[in-house]
Amino acid sequence: MKAPFREHKKGFLLLLLSILTFVTLVSLSVGSRGVQIPYSKISAIIMSNIPLLDRVFPTYSGTDSVIIMQIRLPRVIFGILSGWALAVSGVTMQGIFRNPMASPYILGVSSGGALGASIGILLGLGLYYIPGLAFTLAIITAVTVFLLGRVNGKTDLPTLLLAGIAIGSFLGAITSYLKFVGRDTLQEIVFWTMGSLHGTIWQHIYIVLPIILFGTIMTSLFTRELNVIQAGEESAAYLGVDVERTKFVLLTLSSLLAAAVVAFTGIIGFVGLIMPHIARILIGPDHRWLVPSSALMGGIFLVSCDTIVRLSGNIPVGIITGLFGAPFFLYLLIKSRGETGW
Repeated sequence: MKAPFREHKKGFLLLLLSILTFVTLVSLSVGSRGVQIPYSKISAIIMSNIPLLDRVFPTYSGTDSVIIMQIRLPRVIFGILSGWALAVSGVTMQGIFRNPMASPYILGVSSGGALGASIGILLGLGLYYIPGLAFTLAIITAVTVFLLGRVNGKTDLPTLLLAGIAIGSFLGAITSYLKFVGRDTLQEIVFWTMGSLHGTIWQHIYIVLPIILFGTIMTSLFTRELNVIQAGEESAAYLGVDVERTKFVLLTLSSLLAAAVVAFTGIIGFVGLIMPHIARILIGPDHRWLVPSSALMGGIFLVSCDTIVRLSGNIPVGIITGLFGAPFFLYLLIKSRGETGW
């Protein structure tokens, strides 16, 4: 199947932006307990809270304003950022490994983050200490796996993958033990590992936004190298690409993006796995367009899933992404084997 938007890449990005805008408005409009706010009022509330524009639009100070500005808007924005970061991390990992089955958590980021959060919850740490500990252990885990994957001064991808699996299983066993000994906190730990955007506040956005912007911009600077690497590392080196430096930088950026999300949301699966794969089918394998397309699709998918979550009683969003992601990914594999540009 030829990528249907291969010849209309700019139009495809505009289409994704339009869909993201629509999904955002729908998500802001609906909520749990049947509280629905009209689109016109949502726009007016948001505009009235923007400097300079607040002189034009009337000021809202009622319940609807609190719901939009303090509950729904930060959650939706954080959902966009999280889906964006996971998708960029995923498309980068798939490009480096030249394998559509690669995911943002391949270096053990999720296992390290889960262990850090479990320790923080077990110790009864505060609002920012748990994400901070999760982020720290996620990065430490990724660095450890990366060091174990170095063979004779080079990054050996099969060894890196095996190291990630081994370290992830080891940390997962420790996390399971913490669940066993901390029975009073078991439910909280399990809920965290399932992934959720519940309880998002503006401060979370202020923390992760610089990380996600930095990671995305830096990754975009290496799209040419990613394209060349698809022909093989030897061919890439012959064409002037510093393969080792590229792998090091991109693996670091991917881990950073995934860790920033995991630290606050827990483990949300399939976003970084299926969105780049779908984008590759629709727009082709050129990473100059594949990276932004995957990012937008990641935001659309996660916000859509979180909207369903809020309508169904705030169950963990990781359950919804799994329910939609796993069957759809299997369908794509069956329909387009050998036709995704690899």
